[in-house]
Amino acid sequence: MRLEISHRILVMGPDLEKSTAHALRFLAHTPLVQYDSSRVIAAESCSGEDNRFWPWLEEGVTANRQVLAKLLADLRAAGTKDFQDLLRMPQGFQSKIIHTVAHILDGFFGIDSIFYSLPEDSHWLSDTLRNQIEASPEEFWLLKVVATLEALEPGNVSTLRSFEH
Repeated sequence: MRLEISHRILVMGPDLEKSTAHALRFLAHTPLVQYDSSRVIAAESCSGEDNRFWPWLEEGVTANRQVLAKLLADLRAAGTKDFQDLLRMPQGFQSKIIHTVAHILDGFFGIDSIFYSLPEDSHWLSDTLRNQIEASPEEFWLLKVVATLEALEPGNVSTLRSFEH
């Protein structure tokens, strides 16, 4: 069984080649996700000078917010209504959702990361970085990365959470 996951990764770099190397090096060494392979799709990647850059970046940030909203809705559906409920939360499905929410908010890259900013180690885009990109768009690249997990047992795939579209 093979699972493919797509990410949009923002990288600061002088060109597509160096930005690709940076992103692939990051993926090879990130501790939370270990893919069997990853590749950058050049035709779906661009610099900050490209007209596709901002719409693709905004789509990625919006998709991350939708992932977060879905996780919070799952928590509510499972009975977690407020912070006091955390005191009684059993280890299991709900606590794993909390864990994933914390990773997204803290900026830990994971299988659920649809957009990820390497300059800020974040799933969002700060106003400071937005201004920096607008001032020097040629120095930033938004890469489409497709990563694969190979040889998963069919039963194991269902335990992975991915909110990819």
